[in-house]
Amino acid sequence: MNSKLMTLAFAASVACVGLAQAHHSAAVLYVLDQEQTIEGVVKEFRLGNPHARIYLTVKGEDGEDQAWMAEGGSRTVLLRKGWTGDEVKPGDYVKIVGHPSRDGSFLLHWQTLHLADGAELFGEDLDPSLLEERRRRRE
Repeated sequence: MNSKLMTLAFAASVACVGLAQAHHSAAVLYVLDQEQTIEGVVKEFRLGNPHARIYLTVKGEDGEDQAWMAEGGSRTVLLRKGWTGDEVKPGDYVKIVGHPSRDGSFLLHWQTLHLADGAELFGEDLDPSLLEERRRRRE
């Protein structure tokens, strides 16, 4: 009986460690005190878990196409904020403002998404007012 209980407790603790490592702070991958803006054509949009993602083609400074991925907030939070999953479609031209990747790769942790019709969508898990406070503290 005790060995079964110990085995079960061990298995549960291993599972919890795996779950804890699966979700990470954005600071692990992105430089949160810097902003970067990219513009390009959407290839794919996923309002998925653990984060929404936009895959897009961006023209580099040399004129070459670059394959970028912008990572937004979690599906659950974005759905609560009114997102439906129909906001972005392949072929849409978008501008995205966010945090650059730490390793210089074509990754962006997006804060705001600007659509061709002028709409601005907040794509972060944080409340926009908290984001403004973070910006003020950096200045």
